[in-house]
Amino acid sequence: MAKEHVLAKVEADLRRGHVHPAMQRLASLNAAYPDDLELRARRAALYRQVGNVAEAGRWGFLSEEASAEEAAAFERSYPGAWQRLLVLKVTTDPSDRLGPLAGARLRRLVEQAGQEGPAPVAWTEVGPRPEEPSSWRDGLGCLVAAVVGLIAVALAVVGLITVIRWAL
Repeated sequence: MAKEHVLAKVEADLRRGHVHPAMQRLASLNAAYPDDLELRARRAALYRQVGNVAEAGRWGFLSEEASAEEAAAFERSYPGAWQRLLVLKVTTDPSDRLGPLAGARLRRLVEQAGQEGPAPVAWTEVGPRPEEPSSWRDGLGCLVAAVVGLIAVALAVVGLITVIRWAL
């Protein structure tokens, strides 16, 4: 169905007082158009209407209309910065399309996610992801963990063989 047709159905649902079907239709549209800021704002307004402050903060995070209370409720619902960034469900960096308030909010979240780790934020074709290590030194921790893991497995196998030999 065309986006306009679904939005017309959402409006008809709301006129009849059928909020739940309207929410489902907006969720489906949002999944189909994850970077449409207008759809996000509509979804936030609907959550505001039903009193779900945290979800209004989540879907209004990239709009100028999100209140400080909504943003705080969103942060309480998703305490990790990476978690919040991923549940925004955007596939491209929306920074150039945001107003000053929403842009500052997103920059702060991206900065927090980079500090929280495992790596700074990189925008990929599927959305924000941890930046790939840029040199062999950045991947050194993983290499050390892999070597330690292999040694532990080898020792466990030797121990198991020893126990089996004693039992025979």
